[in-house]
Amino acid sequence: MKKRLSKQLLQKYQQGMCNAEEMALVESWYNQLSRKNNDKNIPELDLAAEDRYFQQHIFGSELRAKSYRSAYLKVAASIVFFLLAGVALYFFSQPQQSPQQLPFSVGQFQADLLIGNEVVSLDEKKPFSPAYMAQGKGDNLAVKTKKGQEFKMELPDGTTVWLNADSKLEIGPGYDLKERSVFLTGEAYFKVAKNKAKPFIVHVGNTSIEALGTAFNVKLYANDSQLLTTQLDEGKIRVSNAGLQEILLPGQSIELNVLNGAFQRKQLNTQQDAANWKDGYFEFDQTPLPEILADLSRWYNFTYSLSPVYKNKVLSGKISKKESFEEVLKILRFAGINYTIDGDRLVLVP
Repeated sequence: MKKRLSKQLLQKYQQGMCNAEEMALVESWYNQLSRKNNDKNIPELDLAAEDRYFQQHIFGSELRAKSYRSAYLKVAASIVFFLLAGVALYFFSQPQQSPQQLPFSVGQFQADLLIGNEVVSLDEKKPFSPAYMAQGKGDNLAVKTKKGQEFKMELPDGTTVWLNADSKLEIGPGYDLKERSVFLTGEAYFKVAKNKAKPFIVHVGNTSIEALGTAFNVKLYANDSQLLTTQLDEGKIRVSNAGLQEILLPGQSIELNVLNGAFQRKQLNTQQDAANWKDGYFEFDQTPLPEILADLSRWYNFTYSLSPVYKNKVLSGKISKKESFEEVLKILRFAGINYTIDGDRLVLVP
């Protein structure tokens, strides 16, 4: 007898207790629903609205009347997930205590300011101040975030910088004299104050990115990838490495292999913004699972291991960074990704 989608079946799937037939039914429904929602614009999550949406589409008369002839179609290897899946589980599951207390926690907006041998803790109540530049007495200053931290700051010239987790921004003592140079490790978004007489330059390893009155994102986590990526939102930037130069215009991005200096220019998908991390979201567009885990681990501060089976898995969607890690795990599970937790380590296994 063919089973039908129900709250009980979704709960059973979430708990990992489904047989092969039941898993095929849930995942087939989910793939179909994901495709229908691919064009939905959801800038802010409205739980009440999404509850009505799922009640209508899952338990509505039209769906109840349909047969599930397509329920046993083979699930695609590259399954697409959406936050809506997490919302569905939220509404269809009875409130219950987590079976174990997870060590992973949502990140905080904090950073450390390094002035010589002195360390100053910064947060929203104690922001970065240009007065620290004078306090440094000619020393380089550095603002550093740990895993599980982000920070927003304004430089003396009015340039705003969003520093992502596990990143470091160094500011030389000559900043804003003849030029405005900073040195980045990790990821940051820059909204540069206009000053044609003083170029703004971001140094990332052997690469320099020069801008005049512009907004752009720069990312290079050397431990995760050898690709430096930069995306331009406004103005114009010049990316230079070992004598090679590329000019970017708004809506374009560049991937630079820091090992061989090879450039790859890309025209951006207008529906995706690589800098959504600064606005409180993770956004993925057919992104390989290893890249997704690297981003998640920096915000939720955990380590992980990934089975080779999942290395070519790609996912798409948007997740609020305010979500608890338990909700992230539900989404991974609903996307067909199995895992175990070993202490503070997430182990993804088939």
